[in-house]
Amino acid sequence: MTSELPSFGGDPRALRRMKATASGFLLVAAALFAASHGWTGTAAEYLRAGSEAAMIGGLADWFAVTALFRRPLGLPIPHTALVPRKKDELATKLGEFVTGHFLTREVVTAQVVETGVVERVGAWVAQPEVAARLARELAFNASAVLEVLDPDEVTAYVLELLRRDQERRSYAPVLGRLLERAVDGGTTRPLVDVCVSRARAYLRAHREELMPQARAFVDERGWLAAVMVSDKRIRRTIDGFADLLDEIDRHPRHPLHLWLEGLFRSVADQLQRDQQTAARFDAVVAQLLEDPQAQAALHDLLVDALASVRASLTDLDGELPARMAGLVASLGTRIGEDEEFRGRVLHVVQGVLGHAVENYGDEVTRLIRDQVARWDGTSASRRIELAVGRDLQFIRINGTVVGALAGLALHAVSQVVW
Repeated sequence: MTSELPSFGGDPRALRRMKATASGFLLVAAALFAASHGWTGTAAEYLRAGSEAAMIGGLADWFAVTALFRRPLGLPIPHTALVPRKKDELATKLGEFVTGHFLTREVVTAQVVETGVVERVGAWVAQPEVAARLARELAFNASAVLEVLDPDEVTAYVLELLRRDQERRSYAPVLGRLLERAVDGGTTRPLVDVCVSRARAYLRAHREELMPQARAFVDERGWLAAVMVSDKRIRRTIDGFADLLDEIDRHPRHPLHLWLEGLFRSVADQLQRDQQTAARFDAVVAQLLEDPQAQAALHDLLVDALASVRASLTDLDGELPARMAGLVASLGTRIGEDEEFRGRVLHVVQGVLGHAVENYGDEVTRLIRDQVARWDGTSASRRIELAVGRDLQFIRINGTVVGALAGLALHAVSQVVW
């Protein structure tokens, strides 16, 4: 099966006119040659020599031009109809020429610099309306990609990445640094406040439910503790602990706050510097990665995250596409204003394009070869002739004219020499 041939352009009427013109030159030369045999004298000899050479030149170039696209006069002459017979080989050579001389790292990277692609793209995307349109397109396509993702496959992929990453390094120092920065930045305090507030509310709401457990704890300490610690005292102890939590909640610089910060700092330091602590932490992480309940929790988290992101992306007039538009516009503005940043972007673009042409340039040759192989030889030859045949007819005209001049010159030389 042949694919639909592309249109190479060209006007069939113009091609026919040029063919008629070139043939007209040849017919004129033939007429003059025939007429010269009825005349005598020096002029007739020059006319005969010039017209004869013109016919030879015109016929030779007619044969050469015709042989490119078909067999002249339908005769099975060797090395004719080159385009139909050699189209596959020509396509391969064309592809190799393109990839060997145009699609090279040096040519492409130099072209990127000379044409100022990065600056022009930066100025284009910096326009608010362009940035908004690009953001909407990005959001739409990202939403489509998220829609076809299988949560089970995503979970399996994330777990595999975590396993590989956990094998090559320890997560303990990473967590230690994060915890240390959190303490320095005061971001652990809200967590402590929430825990303290919830614990206080729970103690006051469930005091009577805690009484049997507290009573059993005291009784286990022995008969003396059971006699000395009454239920009333246990209730006062629970209420006192709740009051302590209330005091901690009302005073951010309470000693317990400071103690917890010191505890967090100690844990962060051990995670970063103590090998035994890091090893225990990594063992816990490895167990969690293999734990079915932890995997189920990760799966649910990823499902919710993907659904949330997709919902935000689907709303093309929502906040997320608007933020993406702002990010795209700011990126374009920075490319135009920050020379150092523009240089880094240019370096990345050159690297990506250079890698692409070095590793995938041969695909261009394969694409040209495979596409041309699907074309019908005769039809392809006709369309190529239609595109370039008009210019090729000038070869026939030039051959006729140059042949006439060469014939006149050779006859003049022969008269002088002989």
